[in-house]
Amino acid sequence: MKFLKYCFLLLFFFSGLNIFSQERDTTLNIIEKGKIKYRLEDGKNKLYTYDYRGALQAFREVLQAEPSNVLAKFRIAQCYYELKRFDLSKKYIDQVTDGGLKKKMRKEFIFLKGKIYHRNEQLPEAISYLEQYKGKAKKKEVLDSEVDRFILQCNYAEDAIKRERAIEIVNFGDHVNTVNPEYSPSITADGKTMIFTSRRPDTKGGGVDLDFDHKYYEDIYVTTWDDEDEEWSASKGIPGSLNTEFHDACLNISADGKYIYIYRNILNVTRTGDIYVSKKSKSGKWGTPKPVADNNKEINSTYFESSASLTAEGNEMYFVSDRPGGNGLADIYYIKKTGSTWGEAVNLGSEINSKYDEKFVYVHPQGNLLFFSSDGVNSMGGYDIFYCKKNGEGKWGIPQNMGSPINTVLDEKTFTITADGKTGYIGAYYEGSKGESDIFKIDCSSLKLIE
Repeated sequence: MKFLKYCFLLLFFFSGLNIFSQERDTTLNIIEKGKIKYRLEDGKNKLYTYDYRGALQAFREVLQAEPSNVLAKFRIAQCYYELKRFDLSKKYIDQVTDGGLKKKMRKEFIFLKGKIYHRNEQLPEAISYLEQYKGKAKKKEVLDSEVDRFILQCNYAEDAIKRERAIEIVNFGDHVNTVNPEYSPSITADGKTMIFTSRRPDTKGGGVDLDFDHKYYEDIYVTTWDDEDEEWSASKGIPGSLNTEFHDACLNISADGKYIYIYRNILNVTRTGDIYVSKKSKSGKWGTPKPVADNNKEINSTYFESSASLTAEGNEMYFVSDRPGGNGLADIYYIKKTGSTWGEAVNLGSEINSKYDEKFVYVHPQGNLLFFSSDGVNSMGGYDIFYCKKNGEGKWGIPQNMGSPINTVLDEKTFTITADGKTGYIGAYYEGSKGESDIFKIDCSSLKLIE
C-alpha cells in the first residue's frame, strides 16, 4: 500500500513538472512571437523608407527564430528585388506560396513574382503571373501598378531575344571595375581619357549614405590610355576639387577633355539637383564646379536636372529634366548657345520622350547621333539604351532600341561611344560583372552607327 502511495506521489510530482514545463514553453513562445512581430514591423518600416539592407537584417532575424515564416521570406524577396539582386529575390519568392500569406497580400505576391521572373528572363512564366494579377486586381490597381507595361516589356523582350545579334561585349577589366557599382562612363573624342562614377570604400571621406541606401557616397574616377604600354591605367579618384564627402556623379566629359559636367545636389542650394561644370587647370587638376550657365535658368531650374551632354563645339547641349510641361516623368531637352549666351530650352517632343522616364542622354561629338535610356513599353525591362539619328534637315528620326544583347531584362542606363562610332562603353549588370553594375566594352562596328 505504501509502495502504491509512493508511486502515486512520484507520478503527481513528474506530472506537475510536465505541466510547469508546458507553461514555461508557452510563455517563451509568446515572448518570441512578440519579438518576431516587432522584427517584421521594423523590417517593413525600413523597407518602405528605402533602407533595404536594414530591412533584410530584420527579416533574417525572423527566419533565425522561425525558419518557416512565409511573410519574412516574402519581404526578403521584396528587398532583394529593390536591391536589384534578382537571383536572390527569386530564391526567396519561390519559397512562398500565396496560401501562406494573408488574403489581402496574395495579389501583391503574384505581382511581385511576375516582376521577379521578368528580371530573371523567365518570360513566359512572368507573363502568366502578371496576367493572373491583372485578372484579380481592381481597375485602379491595374492602372496604379502599370502591370500592362510590364506585360508589354516581357513580350518585347521575348521578341528582342529571338532577334539577338552577334555583338561582342567584354568586361572593361580590373583597372576600372570592382565589387562595388561602376557606371556613367564618358570618354573624350581621342579615346584616351575615361571618367566614370563609382561607390567604393575609398570615396572621399569614406562616408555612407545613411539617409537612403546605406552604400558609399558616389565619387568620380578616371582612367587614361597609355600609348607606350598600350593599356588603360588603374582608375583613381579624379584629382582636384570635383569629389566631396557626399554624392558626386559625372555626367559627361567634353570632347576635348577640358570640361567635366556633373550632377550635384546641395542642401538649400540646388533644391532638387542641378548640372555643374568643372574646368581642367594647366596642372591637370579639376577646379571647383560651378552651376552651368548660372545666369540662365533655362538649364538649371527649381526642378530635377540629372543628365547633360554637349557637342564637340560646346554650343549645343542635351539634358534631362522633370520640369512641368514634359511628356512623362523626365524628358530630354535641347538648348543652343549663340556666342556666350544660351537660348531657350526646347523639349525634344513625344517621338523621343515617352510618357515614362528618360534617364540619361549622350550626344555624339558631331551632333547627329543621340543616345538615351528609357523605361517605356518598348524596352526589354527597366531601362534600355535607345539611339536616333539626325537627318539632313536637322530633324531627329524615330528612336531605335539597341536590341539584344546590348539591352537585357535588367537596367541599361548609361552609355558612351567613341568618336568613330565603333566602340561603346556601358554601365550594366551583364554576366561577368565583378559585383554590382560594371563598365563593359561593346563592339558596335557591325551596327554602322556612323556611316
